[in-house]
Amino acid sequence: MAKICLVCSSGGHFLELISLLPLWEEHERFWVTFRGMDTESALQEESVHWAYQPTNRSVVNCLRNFFLAWKILRREKPDIVFSSGAGVSVPFIYAGRMLGVPCLYLESLTRVQTLSLSAKLVYPVVDVLLVQWPKLAARYKRARFEGRVA
Repeated sequence: MAKICLVCSSGGHFLELISLLPLWEEHERFWVTFRGMDTESALQEESVHWAYQPTNRSVVNCLRNFFLAWKILRREKPDIVFSSGAGVSVPFIYAGRMLGVPCLYLESLTRVQTLSLSAKLVYPVVDVLLVQWPKLAARYKRARFEGRVA
């Protein structure tokens, strides 16, 4: 049984990641996301760490989230970091890689032609970058298309 760190922003990124819950139901897991009506309601029975927001181009919160990531990942010792974006994923994936934890990133279904800023920032260090459009996978050498999240 693996221990999985699930990292995402609230809203659509959270909905994509939680829709995959059957994939890791049997695994130990913890979430890193933002407080919101959607996340607080859906994650009542889950282990959750609340990240700093907003993250959109906020250098201060990116740094705060990096130190949070370092602290959480060292304490929790996950076997994998899995993220669906957005900005909160960047510091967690970089901290994970620095700690030797394999990292996967799932690009948003809405990204058809190009990668999001977050995906571009983590692309050099993630072990797997999953995209939801074959055309997007063809454009980026290390991206993989395995289907779409419904």
